[in-house]
Amino acid sequence: MTTTAAPPSVVLPAFDEGRAGLANQMRSEWTKLRSVRSTWVCLVVVFVAGIGLSALVTNIEAGRWGSLGLADRATFDPVRFSQTGTFLSQFVVGVLGALAITSEYATGSIRTTLATTSKRTTVLVAKLVVIGVVVFVVAEITAFASFFTSQAILLAHGAKALPAGATILTQVRSTTIPYVSLTDGAALRAVFLSGVYLLLLTLLACGIGFILRHTAGAIAAFVGVLLVLPLIVDVLPSSFASSFEKYLPSNLGLAMTLVTTRKTDFAGVLLPPWPATGLLALYGAAVVVLAGWLLVRRDG
Repeated sequence: MTTTAAPPSVVLPAFDEGRAGLANQMRSEWTKLRSVRSTWVCLVVVFVAGIGLSALVTNIEAGRWGSLGLADRATFDPVRFSQTGTFLSQFVVGVLGALAITSEYATGSIRTTLATTSKRTTVLVAKLVVIGVVVFVVAEITAFASFFTSQAILLAHGAKALPAGATILTQVRSTTIPYVSLTDGAALRAVFLSGVYLLLLTLLACGIGFILRHTAGAIAAFVGVLLVLPLIVDVLPSSFASSFEKYLPSNLGLAMTLVTTRKTDFAGVLLPPWPATGLLALYGAAVVVLAGWLLVRRDG
């Protein structure tokens, strides 16, 4: 009597085991992100509108210099004008961040993604890393390109650099438009944090997308946080509103790109730049953690 030995069982490793799993998932997310037309449309809008709007506002403000009063000259901020495009870009990256996940829920392709990945958090991390890197690179390129373009416009209007150790009073009395370089004071920090601000908003929107799983709802919630919430705070009694307005995401973004010449405009209203950056990052982290918890609980 002969017996046939059973073939040894083969245990295959999980698709997303260890770093290799995250790397595979990131490659998959990159393929999905770059194959969607909306991704390129959003990135082009961020770049073109970011530079174009900043250049337009800078040109307008430079043309008004001769008619500005003392108070307006004291708050003339060449760096802030160069980043005006961020106002539009913040909504565009929010839409991009939300669509990166909600579009998969809308088409049902998220089921395939989750079926091939045993760890739900791997999907979350991979999406955040891929879209975060893409937006950060484009946002920083746009921020620095906007800065140099705007300073070139100021120079075309006859702008001159303020002398070393110049004060706001010097700027007020100056007959020429002031401009700055990246080596002047907080200019480099403000331009860099402009890109960081868009990165953090993208991650925040992506986290909201994971939580709500619905495109219209996620975009509405994101816009509500940036636009509607400040309006609600504005109608509250000033003694009550002043306790909250400095912690609003939109005001945190303003604080991140603030330079010395505008501190008198927002004294007591805004946080210092780096604490503002940290708080906005904390907001994003809280939303992402909640998104990860819900992803595991609902789709685990």
